Amino acid sequence: MNTTSKLIVFSCGGKGGVGKTTVATSIADYYATRGIAATLFDCDTENKQRGSLSHFFPSAEKLDIRAERGLDRFVDIALAAEAPVALADLAAGSGRDTFQWFDTMFDGLDAAGVRFTAVATITSSASSVETLFTWANALGNRACYLVVKNHIAGDDFGYFEDTEPGRVFLAQAEPIVIDLKTRAREIQIELDNRGLTAAQVGTAEAARRGPLLNGGTARVRAEAYARQIDAALDSARALLHP
Repeated sequence: MNTTSKLIVFSCGGKGGVGKTTVATSIADYYATRGIAATLFDCDTENKQRGSLSHFFPSAEKLDIRAERGLDRFVDIALAAEAPVALADLAAGSGRDTFQWFDTMFDGLDAAGVRFTAVATITSSASSVETLFTWANALGNRACYLVVKNHIAGDDFGYFEDTEPGRVFLAQAEPIVIDLKTRAREIQIELDNRGLTAAQVGTAEAARRGPLLNGGTARVRAEAYARQIDAALDSARALLHP
């Protein structure tokens, strides 16, 4: 096994609709703008075209981690790549397979210098927070945790911050917690439909895909979104840098 230190960053594959892929694409942009090579994996096999990581980054490896030895293949590719970072957008419902794999494989990979950062995107919905707690209970201190509070459904994160399970998680896991501010729905829909991230607005790639965000204020908003999440992610660089 390659003993070069590797960082594997992966989403906690919970309920859809919380903005998990938006966060994954933002992390991919974060690496790209800093010249940090990252191998990208789209493990959301239910979204075969639009709405998954490979829709925004066609170079992402499409991989079903729930297939037999799917997680082994994911890590084999990540270890063989020259890039020091692997970023995986996991599918909803992938927890059980991931937990079992961690129980079997973690010790050997840890000895080989592989580190794991789990990225949990939560909303004000209790179900999204429960997903985070489920993953944290299963993985324990074998991963570091980046929690992204997505304000898409409101600003009340009391179920995360003010409940006993939340207080226990915050004390034991010591996660880095950042915020993803609410985005104008029509702008986000246009970006999603075209397979563009906010950071790609105004680039040659955006121009290649046709007219985008013709309104000047829409473009300004998209660029502001990109700056906000980039700055938030940079505050978590201890968990994201190799």
